[in-house]
Amino acid sequence: MSSTRRLTAIAVMALALYVAACKETTSPTADPIALATGVTGLNSSFSQNAVFQSLAALSTSFTLGAPVARPLTAPLGLSGSTSADDRGLMLRLAGEAPRPMLALFPVNDQGKVFQWDTAGGGKYRISDASLAGPANGVRYILYQVNSATARPSLPLTTTGYVDLIDQSTLQANVVHLLLRVGTQTAADYTITQVKTTTVDTLKAVGYVTDVVAGGTPVNFTLSHALTLSDSSLVTNYLASGSAAAVTMHTSYSGAGGGNVALDWVVQKNGSLEVVGSSTPSTINFQFKYNGTAWATVGGTPNAPTFTGAGGRTLTAADLVAVAQVLQGFYNIASNLSGVFGPAFLVFK
Repeated sequence: MSSTRRLTAIAVMALALYVAACKETTSPTADPIALATGVTGLNSSFSQNAVFQSLAALSTSFTLGAPVARPLTAPLGLSGSTSADDRGLMLRLAGEAPRPMLALFPVNDQGKVFQWDTAGGGKYRISDASLAGPANGVRYILYQVNSATARPSLPLTTTGYVDLIDQSTLQANVVHLLLRVGTQTAADYTITQVKTTTVDTLKAVGYVTDVVAGGTPVNFTLSHALTLSDSSLVTNYLASGSAAAVTMHTSYSGAGGGNVALDWVVQKNGSLEVVGSSTPSTINFQFKYNGTAWATVGGTPNAPTFTGAGGRTLTAADLVAVAQVLQGFYNIASNLSGVFGPAFLVFK
């Protein structure tokens, strides 16, 4: 089961708990409402950030000079199946490991600007060789996106641009991304890839901010580690801003990544945690508020069982908030996963 379907199952559990709680009058001992608002606010720096959404969508269409780079059919975080997408694309990278560290961009592309060419079906090209990008990298102009096609809307409307700068070392491939709206920086981060004969890792460190809305930065440290012997994937996402701080540890193993273990925490004047594991046939999750278990979900995806800690009845307010946090967790994971999109052009 993909992460989206698994998260949907968790949300359905929360909804079922909410329906049951509507019949009760017991007062809650937890107040996760503010935490639900916090994770939603944290996510808005990505979801309401037009230029970041352009980058996440259009990075799958980025190309380099001839021969054209292979297009990605499933961008990280954007197809609605995060675990399947992340594993699949990591496996594509790992299939080429190990290899010597090389220049990330063809010499004829360095310092150039790629723009969307609507002719011939549309693609990124160097259509004006007189335009200058970063000396040791390339620049892509970004546009408003048609959500149905993940391609630029017509007529073209520019949202900003992204510079991809080669900062590789002898030990690792490193690309530095600068996402800009005019003279303002909407994101500044590096993606580092280290490949060995046993593990393929990606790590992204930096920040994103919605410069149009004037929001504060969301700082992040993200990592993917794919074990080559069994194709298991471990992701660790840490993100923090004025709205909240989120820590998401997730591991996928088994056929198709169907076994999932997770520990997700949101903190803002308190903490709400979802921790546990699931398989295609079993579920075992705990919801914790300030470190104390207050609900357990067991059974199977199709027949979950719900238990309040110490026999306490969960209230409608509890469970509405939990459903919001779970959706927020998925949204933030999806957006943070999109940070890695350009890596699958330059590290191919």
